[in-house]
Amino acid sequence: MLVERKTALIILALAGVGIVSVPTVIFNRAVRKYFNFMGHWSVAAIKPSKNAQLPPMHARFPGQSAEMPQPELRFVKFTIKIINAKNVKTVKVEGNFNKWNPDALILAKADRNLWATILPLPPGVYQYLYNIDGQTILDPMNPETAAKDGRKVSVLTVK
Repeated sequence: MLVERKTALIILALAGVGIVSVPTVIFNRAVRKYFNFMGHWSVAAIKPSKNAQLPPMHARFPGQSAEMPQPELRFVKFTIKIINAKNVKTVKVEGNFNKWNPDALILAKADRNLWATILPLPPGVYQYLYNIDGQTILDPMNPETAAKDGRKVSVLTVK
């Protein structure tokens, strides 16, 4: 009886090792295949089979170059400090740089009373207003203003 138990125990142990080793072998093959790829990969696999090209640009006006120069961008920081900011939910900036869309540019809360965002703009003169929970106000830190459609707006010059 002792021999039968020993044989059954050995068979059970071998079956357990077999069950455990199958996933290990599969995992080992996957790892080996991955590292083989990392060491011997070819750029031919990522080269496009067909070269795609944009159509040639033509000058719109006589004497105009077909090459369109890209505008140089400046990173402009819009910040507003709100004294009683406990009840403020959203602060946005709207202007001629986003077609006066009040939902296009939402400021992030940078500090307890400070809201800010950074916007890339080409050099030029821009008009804008802050929108605090639906109410538009001038930039309190910018004394430059202009009139737009019968209302005062803040003016920003990007050089």
